[in-house]
Amino acid sequence: MFDETGAQEEGLIIPNVHFVDRLEDLIYSGPHIGVANPYSQTLRENCSSKGDNDRIDLIYLSDAYLARSKYGISCTEEEYLDSIPITPWGTKYNTEYKLLSRKMLNLKQERTLVSAIAPRKTGHINGIYGLCFSDVNMLVLLSGCFASLPYDFFIKCLGKTNFLDNTAYKLPILDSVLNNSIKVRVLLLNCLTSKYAELWEACWKEENLLDSWSKSDPRLAPPRFTSLTDQWIWDTPLRTDYERRQALVEIDVLTAMALGMTLEQLKTIYRIQFPVLQSYEADTWYDANGRIVFTNNRSLTGVGFSRPEFENGIKGAPAGQKFYRTITDDTQPGGPVERTIEYVAPFDRCDREEDYEMAWRFFEKKYEEMKYNGQCH
Repeated sequence: MFDETGAQEEGLIIPNVHFVDRLEDLIYSGPHIGVANPYSQTLRENCSSKGDNDRIDLIYLSDAYLARSKYGISCTEEEYLDSIPITPWGTKYNTEYKLLSRKMLNLKQERTLVSAIAPRKTGHINGIYGLCFSDVNMLVLLSGCFASLPYDFFIKCLGKTNFLDNTAYKLPILDSVLNNSIKVRVLLLNCLTSKYAELWEACWKEENLLDSWSKSDPRLAPPRFTSLTDQWIWDTPLRTDYERRQALVEIDVLTAMALGMTLEQLKTIYRIQFPVLQSYEADTWYDANGRIVFTNNRSLTGVGFSRPEFENGIKGAPAGQKFYRTITDDTQPGGPVERTIEYVAPFDRCDREEDYEMAWRFFEKKYEEMKYNGQCH
């Protein structure tokens, strides 16, 4: 949308790290987005270099939250609107929900294709590649595809260093009975604030109530699906680390099945093409409430306890024992606040391949039964 250098030279935007008061003033940059997470990080108040960002704890996200923007608008509203492109269906690009992807592709990181849905009225710099659609259901479906390992694998195989039109247009759009199960999970991952209420309502289907987790775990409550309605509330989206990971695992499986892949093919691309993700999965530990208590994930610096703390007296704690960690949180408007985070034992890890196998069996059975009962169209 904005050429980072050109827009400054033209007087449209200026460097100004600040919490915005309205969507129109939020200009997305790369650090803001994670995989299916439009509120992954926010810039630090005194941001002066590439890594000056803090991870946002979604548990503490208010329903009206807006992150810090790296830039401020330095022109009149009329000049700003005149600079925004018009979509083929006649709307201003910034008025649409947008699928934003980090333009720079790092083949050696945990994930290469990093995308999330941004709210209406927001802008972004050209370090981000944006897509919008006249049909928001198509936007949500493609967002699910972009969040999946099979699509990430395809991008890795292309060997490109930038995500542009000539790359995006190579990616298929699914036409499958599995589409709605993909879409509801994508909505649960992305619709983190009330700014997505219209999108949630526009994509709502009663069949969402028939969906469910593919594995049984106390941290994966069935009401996550059965209690949903067409109205967005704060409790609607997935906020815990464990829930969000499971939703992404299930999106991997659903996308692979929709593409006609086999379970073994999905596991093979995970083993061969995602070594960093494998290393993080092998040493990320969750507590009884689904919060990460320790991780070696370098993009989650400051999350959970340090390795010495975790290894010495926390790791093997009996069920029910609680540990506390006090942090200073400066990711919210109003200035830094002190938070005490509770972690409840026991602590365990996940096995992605086992979870793939379980999810594959679950969805295979579910959709076979739906087909048999005439519910699959």
